[in-house]
Amino acid sequence: MTTKSHRIFLFITVCILLAIPIIYYFPQLRKLSTQPEKGLEVFLQISGIAAFSLKFILINLAIFFSAAVVDFIVLGWDNSSIKRLFFNRTKSASGDLWCWVLSVFSLYDFFALLFSFGLFYVLSSSINQAGGLKLLELIPTVGLQFTVLVLLGDLKHYFWHRFMHFMPFWELHKYHHSAEELNLITTARGHFIEKGFLLIFDSVLFVLLGAPIEFYIAYIILKEFYAQILHSNLNWSLGWVGRYILISPRAHRIHHSNALEYFDKNFGTLFIFWDKLFGTYKDTTEKITIGVENNQYNKKGFWPDMVEGTRAFVFAFSRSFIKKR
Repeated sequence: MTTKSHRIFLFITVCILLAIPIIYYFPQLRKLSTQPEKGLEVFLQISGIAAFSLKFILINLAIFFSAAVVDFIVLGWDNSSIKRLFFNRTKSASGDLWCWVLSVFSLYDFFALLFSFGLFYVLSSSINQAGGLKLLELIPTVGLQFTVLVLLGDLKHYFWHRFMHFMPFWELHKYHHSAEELNLITTARGHFIEKGFLLIFDSVLFVLLGAPIEFYIAYIILKEFYAQILHSNLNWSLGWVGRYILISPRAHRIHHSNALEYFDKNFGTLFIFWDKLFGTYKDTTEKITIGVENNQYNKKGFWPDMVEGTRAFVFAFSRSFIKKR
């Protein structure tokens, strides 16, 4: 692909990305010409910043400190995530902290909106407005409904995770794998545009299942706590539970290995049986070195890394698109 072809493709892509949200949100933008005082309200709603609340912050802090207690008791102070995040922080851990803080203060979605030109929020809104099947209402008991939500939510995340390992989407997910150490909040580490793809998967699940918002909040709290445990330095295999039911911290560490043979293994977030069912399970007793080869991240800081991830994704996407033509 020539530099000229790449620039033309990039220019056309940017124009399309700008046009889609403008056309979609035009009715709301038109109203602002007669009701400019509602501009801030519309902006906060579209950007996701309106979701900010003290309760949301406290829930996230409670999840973190609960996981940190487990991390501290098992690993001790010198190896704890608290020490490595707040008292002896590497550039890799700084990226984790940026992602986590932006998420806690409901700002991550805002930057995801900016970096994706609002495209994913248009798609998500369109999916939600299409109406849902509300399949969970066919299940008679609340406990069984929640169980199905957790199972299918984890299956959704498994497929999203596998999707992000395909090119060119890997260029976005690569930032998560570029972590050079694991700590509790490495789970929050991700590129802004990657969050957009997850939003689409989440919207499809919500439309299919339907459920009280309390179900999703409980599921997210459960998933977030366990995801932090998975990204700690705990070396638990969990015995037979880790072989047949839950993915263990050791199994997830294998997923973060920089060795090519482990690249597409152990995608699970809660359960290990999806990996066994779809042939992506791997176990080993070998020492694991985490990270990615030829790592371009963790050198210039968080914001340059976001720009670099965007550049790498756009280049890989345009190259694959033009090559197919």
